[in-house]
Amino acid sequence: MPSHNAPEELPPEAIELYEKHAKRPSERRFTGSKVDITNVHVPRHLPADKAGHAAEKKEVDVEAVESRPLFASVELKKHPKRKKTSMHLGRKERTILLSLLGVAIVATVLAGFIFLPSAKIALTLQTAPLLVDQKLTVSSNAAAIPNAIPGSPFIQELNVQGSSPVTSTEFVGSKAKGAVQLVNKTFDEQKIKEKSRLVTKDGTLFYMSGSANIPGGSSGGVGGVSVQVEAAEAGPKGNITAQRLDFAALDASAQTLVYGQSQGTFTGGTGDQVKVIKEADIEAAKTAAGVQAKIQAEQAARAQLQKGWVILEESWDSKVSEFTPTGKAGDKVDSIPYTAKVSVRVMAFKEEALTTALQNALKERLDENYMLFPGPLSYTKSVEAADWDKGEANITARVTHTTIPTLSIETLTDKLAGRKKAEAAAYLQGLPGVQFATIDLWPFWVQSIPEIQKRVDISIKSDREL
Repeated sequence: MPSHNAPEELPPEAIELYEKHAKRPSERRFTGSKVDITNVHVPRHLPADKAGHAAEKKEVDVEAVESRPLFASVELKKHPKRKKTSMHLGRKERTILLSLLGVAIVATVLAGFIFLPSAKIALTLQTAPLLVDQKLTVSSNAAAIPNAIPGSPFIQELNVQGSSPVTSTEFVGSKAKGAVQLVNKTFDEQKIKEKSRLVTKDGTLFYMSGSANIPGGSSGGVGGVSVQVEAAEAGPKGNITAQRLDFAALDASAQTLVYGQSQGTFTGGTGDQVKVIKEADIEAAKTAAGVQAKIQAEQAARAQLQKGWVILEESWDSKVSEFTPTGKAGDKVDSIPYTAKVSVRVMAFKEEALTTALQNALKERLDENYMLFPGPLSYTKSVEAADWDKGEANITARVTHTTIPTLSIETLTDKLAGRKKAEAAAYLQGLPGVQFATIDLWPFWVQSIPEIQKRVDISIKSDREL
């Protein structure tokens, strides 16, 4: 197809457009058809705004072409990171996993127990007791006093109030009376004073209403006289039946020679038993005030103890300086209310210092080639005297411990290592003070004492435990 030349008077932009639309392919686009060529009329001059726009677009296109990179850059889309999913175990899976883990641990322990040889050796030693009474001073200034251990006094003044029950009783009513035949088995006359006391076997007391002279006995029989007696207390207890009464002032041998015999049943004893304050009840109330104050002070004393310090229990002392009971002897009441002022004192000491002092005292009295049996000390304490102003208490500690022939477990383990069972048993039986020795090896195929010390367990016990 012939090409068309653009008019010469057109501007360059128009020429370019003209040539662009004027070009036609040399081959047909569609087979079996013809496309007519249409002439395109392009004005000689473009409008100013369109021309400027075209120029601007060209400049932009040129700049775009010039700035185009050598290689095309493709924008990569950022894909969101996939969240890692953790595997969740169900209940059955966890149970199975834990079971397998437990089986593995048990199997490991059993394997170590079975395949590592071990030995258990039990020795029974001949022992001897050792008794020591050690006098010590518990003092707040222990460094300046010989045979002293650190101590500290605790003193507290307390005001207490409380009530103590009345335990004494008596019958309110009339007293029983009756006749008693006094018997004298001696050959001498016995003069008995008025108000002499006669008592029954169960402790019921009677007073003679008057004096009496009991004639002496003779070859024909014993002497005797009848007297009236009255019960010491009112109540039915004095209504005794016929029985023997002894003089309370006589000793046992004299009571077999001079005594009384009630004549029939006593009568007249009536009344009710009531509680009555007696001196013993007042003293009991005073003691109760001291105990009450001690209970209150004990809590405070133990709260102030330093680490490693304990209370010297035998040193508790409660001094009642003021005591006011509500009631007096003879009052018929069930209890005694009281108020009191009490000073509570006690010593505390460092327990380790006492144990060390007793161990040293035992070691000083050990026989040659003997040692203390391994184990805690057993001891008792008693307070001889206490000076609370100086903060001192003199005590005696009695410690009883067992001694055995000198024996070193560590050295013994080394000497037994590698020996056959029979050889080791013979060696142990030959040691001084060893009465019996038993050896158990594990597993059953082990024939000698293991070389590893930790696999050898040696225990000792006293022959007194057999």
